[in-house]
Amino acid sequence: MRVPKFIRRYGDPLITPVRIPVLAGVNRGCWWSLVSAGGHVTGRRARRDMELISALVRPGDIVWDVGAHHGSMTLVASRRAGDGGKVFAFEPGQRSLDVLGRHIRWNRCRNVVALPFALSNRDGEDRLGGPGTSTAYALGRGEEVVAVRTARTLVEQGIVPPPSFMKLDIEGAEADAIVGALPILPRTSRLYIEIHTPENDRRCTEALVGAGFRLTPSASLLRLRQSGDASHAAWNLYCVGPDYTDLERDLAILKAAGY
Repeated sequence: MRVPKFIRRYGDPLITPVRIPVLAGVNRGCWWSLVSAGGHVTGRRARRDMELISALVRPGDIVWDVGAHHGSMTLVASRRAGDGGKVFAFEPGQRSLDVLGRHIRWNRCRNVVALPFALSNRDGEDRLGGPGTSTAYALGRGEEVVAVRTARTLVEQGIVPPPSFMKLDIEGAEADAIVGALPILPRTSRLYIEIHTPENDRRCTEALVGAGFRLTPSASLLRLRQSGDASHAAWNLYCVGPDYTDLERDLAILKAAGY
């Protein structure tokens, strides 16, 4: 049962500082806030995606976790990238950013930097929000005003280096973020994208193929393209740059995971 927003407004600040251990999954042994425990603590929430990120990220990677929310993927990437790598966790919503910061500090993720930006194809501000929980908040909705930047702007200003691996889960803004990132994406970079609408699938595919990226859609995304059935909430798209040389390894990982 979903907890009403007015109850969460007063209750969340009380339970956010309470930390409990993750009991299973790739983040087992990490500390997690009681405010969003549930499937995160049991290791069941987004289990396949988290296992895939753990397998695809390599030691030394520069990882962009775009749409980090409370940081479950951030913690995975931090462990995998190691001391020689770096993780930049993008989360524009202030409440989610606060929880993300706690998880970074509690787990001593010294290779992680949290950034309060939404990625898009323009610089400026926009509203963030929506019905339900903050996991589904999107740009152009709600009342919170957040900072919006292109990846190109952030790289050119020296705020972040270009990514070798990027994970995007931004509730329908993925195509705009890709368009804003293409000028700075290395030709050896890899992207794991959660697609939220057929139109974003079309736009992401068009932009990435035009830049020479090789795309591997998930089985559910292939079914969407064949049938037009958009009843699912999201689909996945894995992409590698034109100069990436280890695609066979990654395809084997995807196949083993039932991607």
